Amino acid sequence: MAAAVALVVVTVLAAPSIPVLFTDGTLAMLVVVAALGLGAWPARALLGPAVPRGQVFALAAALGLGGLGLLTLALGAAGFLNRPVAGAILVAGLVLAALRALETWRAPSDGARPALPAMPGDDISAPPGGSARVLRAALLALLAVPLGLGLVGASIPPGILWDEENGGYDVLEYHLQGPREYFDAGRIRFLPHNVYASFPQQVEMLYLLLMHLAGDPWNAAIPAQFIHLFCGVLGVFALAAFAATPAAGAKSAPWASAAVAALAGSVPWLAYLGALAYVELGLLLFAAVAGGLLLAAVRDPRRATARTLLAAGLCAGLAGGCKYTALVFVAAALGVAWLLTAPLRWRRRILGVVVYGAGTLVAFGPWLVRNAVFTGNPVYPFAYRTFGGAAWSPEQDEQWARGHRLPPGRDTLADRLAGIAKEWLTERRLGPAVIAAAAVGLVLARGRAAALLIAWLGVAVGAWALFTHMPGRFAVPTVAPLVLLAGLGLDAARSPPVRYAFLGLLVIAAGWNNVTAVRDWLRQDAAWRARGMPLRELPGTTNLLRGL
Repeated sequence: MAAAVALVVVTVLAAPSIPVLFTDGTLAMLVVVAALGLGAWPARALLGPAVPRGQVFALAAALGLGGLGLLTLALGAAGFLNRPVAGAILVAGLVLAALRALETWRAPSDGARPALPAMPGDDISAPPGGSARVLRAALLALLAVPLGLGLVGASIPPGILWDEENGGYDVLEYHLQGPREYFDAGRIRFLPHNVYASFPQQVEMLYLLLMHLAGDPWNAAIPAQFIHLFCGVLGVFALAAFAATPAAGAKSAPWASAAVAALAGSVPWLAYLGALAYVELGLLLFAAVAGGLLLAAVRDPRRATARTLLAAGLCAGLAGGCKYTALVFVAAALGVAWLLTAPLRWRRRILGVVVYGAGTLVAFGPWLVRNAVFTGNPVYPFAYRTFGGAAWSPEQDEQWARGHRLPPGRDTLADRLAGIAKEWLTERRLGPAVIAAAAVGLVLARGRAAALLIAWLGVAVGAWALFTHMPGRFAVPTVAPLVLLAGLGLDAARSPPVRYAFLGLLVIAAGWNNVTAVRDWLRQDAAWRARGMPLRELPGTTNLLRGL
């Protein structure tokens, strides 16, 4: 439903995007499906057959995309990555995906063949009746606007969207430039002239893989944006899968997953970032699955197993592989939250954190090894005074520190609180309505599960305010605990009047967010029309990049 309406939105906004979707979008989708094939088997082994299929699917997406990125890192660093090898990886993943889909179709479930889950809530409640089916379709239709905007935006070459991104500087200078230099060199190597290329590059490895599959960096530029957008779609799916799953012994409304998906997918940051070859939506996917797994373990202690904690740790480590800050905003924050709220004795809580930490180290460790080998500093360019680092100096270290913190005189507690209010609490692309929905969800839910999410959110926002220069984009991972809190509230609202009133709030929040996203698009389109190049004429024009 949402996909069909989104195609209508795409046609209205920019019909030239349609052929781009069927070429570049298809290549990106094949990579995602291959990743699902690679991740399906370990996901099932870690979670077992009793876990809702939507959650297994979400973990498969996270492990598959993460594993594909780390495999690309290993092959690229060894100099073994080329087009035939990339093609072989793609084919192997697609075969595994087909085998897993066939096995799922053939496996008996309550005496009948199960369908692959179309929505994360399908396997946790009875199929919806007539009115519930209509309500669910209407809720999913709210996703058409952000999905349509994201698809059109992703079909436009890098460097055009958005004006606030300074001509796509971050994308063109390191998110795509680093992989491009690796492609040209035939291997992954240290780039002393580009410090950002020494950051963890979990999502950028997917961009490098696309460059080999497409044959050159320019033909991979738009597929890279689609990959990032699809990470956001999978992140929304994951949030719905975990938020809409009721506590042990309870039953969720048949439309609950659609309501959560509508709220999550409408967050304006997702459509905005989905049009760019950034990393935040990959980070959001990994964070959503890591947090969702721990949330499920808190809500049902039977799921607080070593395998669940290991899976959560792996996803937290993959989040750190997207951005150093996620080591605090996601990995450390979730570890602290689990330690404080797990429904277990302290000994088991601590053992759980150890397992979780081991998973985090396994997934993030390859980036530490890469930097240690290339620069002598596993967390290059940070901790220079401790580890040193190649092609770096004390003067550069000080300049770096100044550029990534609030300026002197504007870094007081009052300034940071004002920054939280401006860049997070009232930031239109985060969606103040989402924060309001999370607040209502907290009031309705309470309990350990809500405490876990509040602890995660508190550590993440606090670390963002204390240790960064507080750009709003860096706070995107907080979308996960906010949406999960809203989902908890929806599940806790047992009284029909309260439940439907809260549903109304979620619909208003999603609608508000959609209006915000459309306004952003119209402003951007007006700016390009003034330059004589309306956005609807720009999809697929990668020739604009070849002079770069």
